[in-house]
Amino acid sequence: MGLSRDLAETREFFTSRAEGWEDRHPDDDVLFKWAVDQLELSPGDVAVDAGCGSGRALSSLRAAVGTQGAVLGIDATPAMLLEATRLGRKSISVCALGDVGRLPVRDDCVAGILAAGLLPHLPNPVGTLQEMARVARNDARLGVFHPIGRRALAARHQERGAHAHDMNIDPHRIGPLLAEGGWTLELLDDADDHYLALAVRNG
Repeated sequence: MGLSRDLAETREFFTSRAEGWEDRHPDDDVLFKWAVDQLELSPGDVAVDAGCGSGRALSSLRAAVGTQGAVLGIDATPAMLLEATRLGRKSISVCALGDVGRLPVRDDCVAGILAAGLLPHLPNPVGTLQEMARVARNDARLGVFHPIGRRALAARHQERGAHAHDMNIDPHRIGPLLAEGGWTLELLDDADDHYLALAVRNG
């Protein structure tokens, strides 16, 4: 089966930008660490970076779960995973090529999921959120995160010709989307320089 149109367009968009991605966004590290901290992970936990890209969050996730925990980064763009490998992220995590709507993870085992820069690239976010809920423990946390403000992100997508669904993270839409996907929105931080919707899995 071939790639869906949206997945193919997402892969095309990021393939041409993968090399040197983090060099072009050098100030994001602090915000990524902050977002991971909001997941309140503990040593021994299982963490997933859904749409991990170059793996910028993987070091923080590994630090949070320790050597006894497990970290999975999954992304649909091979070039991004090559960049993650070049940056040494495969030495601290499993980096897998795949669709976040079909996670290679068993039910009810994940303590925290970071979805950074992901939802605007999903035509069916509810299905993906339900898949994340499937693998999540009852007390798991999900962080829908962007290291850039929502309005600036939409402007960037428009400028670069990205096929994006930016309404997925609209403040009036994100709560109902999460609820339909099996999550309860606990916190919405819709700041000028970042975006975080923090949710817990419905019991």
